[in-house]
Amino acid sequence: MSAPTGRRPSLRAKLLLIAGAVVGTVLLAEFAVRALMPPGRLLSPTAVAVFAARAEVERTMITADDELGHAPVLGGPVYDEHGLLRAFPLRAGVAKQPDVPRLLFLGDSVTRRASLVAPLRAFADASGQTVETLNAGVESWNPAQEVAGYFRSQRELAADHVVLSLHNNDLTESTVMCLRDGTLTLCNPGSLVPVDVAWYGRSILYQLYVHGRHMDRLRPEHYLCRADDVERALVRLRDEVQGRGGRLTVLVLPIFAAERDWQPHERRSRERCLQTVQRLGVASVDLQPACEALAGAGLPVRVVPTDPYHPNDACSAALACAAADAALGPASVRAVPDRVLVPRGGSQTLAIDAGPVHANRPVAVWSAGAAAVPAPRAGEPLARATLDGMGRAALVVPATAGARGALQWRVAAVLDGSGVVATARPTPLVVGD
Repeated sequence: MSAPTGRRPSLRAKLLLIAGAVVGTVLLAEFAVRALMPPGRLLSPTAVAVFAARAEVERTMITADDELGHAPVLGGPVYDEHGLLRAFPLRAGVAKQPDVPRLLFLGDSVTRRASLVAPLRAFADASGQTVETLNAGVESWNPAQEVAGYFRSQRELAADHVVLSLHNNDLTESTVMCLRDGTLTLCNPGSLVPVDVAWYGRSILYQLYVHGRHMDRLRPEHYLCRADDVERALVRLRDEVQGRGGRLTVLVLPIFAAERDWQPHERRSRERCLQTVQRLGVASVDLQPACEALAGAGLPVRVVPTDPYHPNDACSAALACAAADAALGPASVRAVPDRVLVPRGGSQTLAIDAGPVHANRPVAVWSAGAAAVPAPRAGEPLARATLDGMGRAALVVPATAGARGALQWRVAAVLDGSGVVATARPTPLVVGD
C-alpha cells in the first residue's frame, strides 16, 4: 500500500501567497525609500495639496493644454476671447480706433500681474497720451509659449506696437499645476502628467512615479534648455509684426537681486538674452541697471523676500520709468530725474523739457501719491519754476517723509493763466538710507 502524499496548494492559495509577497515587497520598498530619501528631493504632499487648492481657485483662469502645457481660459472671467486680461480690454472690439495706437504686452507673471504695464498705462493717461493698452500676460509662460499664444489669439488684433518681456528665467520652462477634466495635472509644453492627490499623500513610491514622468527645468543645469526655441519664436514674432509695419520691443528683465548676488546660470541667461535681441536686430531695453540702482544699495526689490522673479512696487516703478520711452514713445513734456533713489531728507532734481512752444511759462511739481500706480496730482506744488526760452527748467524736489524703500510719485505740469496746459509722465522717487 503506497504512502499518502501531501495536498498540493490550490491556485487560490498560490495567488494569495504571491499577492502577499508583492504587498510585502511594496511596503518594504515604501519604508526603505522613506528612510533613505533625502529631504526636499520631492515636492511634499502638503505642497501638492496647496497647489491643488490653488488650481481649483484658478480653474476659470488657466487650463491644461496639449501643446503649450497650460493656457488661459478664453472667454472666462479673467481673459476675454482674445486672451487679453479683462482689466486691459479692447476699447471698441477688434477694429482699431483712428489715431489711437494699439499697444500689446506679452509676457509671463510679471506682465500678467501688470507690474510694469499698470504704471505705463498710468504714465500715458497722466500725460494725456491716448493709447489702447492690452495685456496678454500669462503666469509661467516663456516667450515660445507667448508667441504661440499670440498667433492663436492676438495676431488678428494687429497691434501697432508689441512689447514682450524677456525674463531671466525665460530660456527654460516652468511647470504649472492646473486642472484637466477635474484632475490635477503637472503641465509642461508637450507633457501633461496627471496627479492623484490622495495617492501622492500616501505613497512615496507614487511620488517617485510622478516625478519620474516630469523634469524640473528650472534647475541650474536646465536653465537655458529652451534658449533656441525662444530665439526661433522671437524671429517668428519679429517677422510678423515688422512685416505688417508694426513695432516690436523686448524688455530684458533681471533677476531681482543685487548683481553681486546673481548665480552663474542667471548671468549666463542674461548674456544669452542680450545677445539674442542684438543678433535679431530687435529694439530692446535692458532693465537691469534700473533694478541695480536700488538692489545694489541694499534696498528691497522683491514683492516676496524669497522670490527673485517678481519686483515690489518701488522696483516696478523704477523699471517702468526706464521702459517708458521705448514702450510709449517720447513724451511731449519730459521730466527726467537725476536719480530715483534719494536719501531720507534728501532731494531729487527733475530736468524739465517742454519745448519752445511752452517757453517762459510756469512749471510746477506735485505729489502723485505713494501707491503702486501714480495717482492724479494733489495738494500744493512741491516746487515751482519758470521755463527758459527753450522751455527748460530744473526743479529740486525734496523727498517727503517715508520709510526706507518707500515709493513716492512726482508729476510735473506746465501752467498758464488758466491752469495746466501740459503734463509730463509721473516719475518715481524711492526713499533710501
